[in-house]
Amino acid sequence: MSDSEFESKTRPRLVIHVPHASTVMPEGHRAQFGISDEALETEIHQSADLHTDLLARQAWPQAEIVEARVSRVLLDVERYADDALEQMARVGRGVIYTHDCSGGSLQRTVSSKDRGQLLDTFYHPHWKKLRADASDAVLIDLHTYPEKAWPIEPRIDAARPEIDLGTSAGITPIEWTAGLWAHFERHGFTVEENTPYSGVIDAGAKHAVMIEIRRDVLGSGPGSPEWHRLVSALATLPLPG
Repeated sequence: MSDSEFESKTRPRLVIHVPHASTVMPEGHRAQFGISDEALETEIHQSADLHTDLLARQAWPQAEIVEARVSRVLLDVERYADDALEQMARVGRGVIYTHDCSGGSLQRTVSSKDRGQLLDTFYHPHWKKLRADASDAVLIDLHTYPEKAWPIEPRIDAARPEIDLGTSAGITPIEWTAGLWAHFERHGFTVEENTPYSGVIDAGAKHAVMIEIRRDVLGSGPGSPEWHRLVSALATLPLPG
């Protein structure tokens, strides 16, 4: 099958969600964390999907890009606001992180009032914009993940391909998944579906997929041969009609 079988003659409106690229920690919120500045900075960068904002802009210059304003270590916009619904809250990585990617304590204290203010300032406005932009569009939720699993991951022994396609029934057409899989394989990448991370957020898009890229695939980052190869693959991937 050719990629064109999964696209309409007019390419659909495309929205790219970049929730974890930011390394911004607003000064007013630093006091919540009891760990050292060096330890906090290390965690912010280890947790970040670095360069996914630039990757999105280079691969899809015509797309609407929705980015989180702050580091996920402060607030993770891709978690449920209610910890009772959020699997990762059990390891201190719910919408408000209390633990780092290795399972260590961030020595963080957040009152109910502060939690509410964080949600009102960063979480709810982000989702309002994302839902507005994604309505009746094609959504790509863009991430990277480490080559070696973090101790806090729920599926630590799962396969870790170069490209993980996160799909959800009802919003990720089977034909699109097959087209994406074939497309990335033609570009020389190893591909799996829903491993090590599964599913895609439901922001009201017509169709949606999560693309998780193993971090070594980016090479040394922007400008490297690996980077250009990846941008080329992303820029030409098939979209559903």
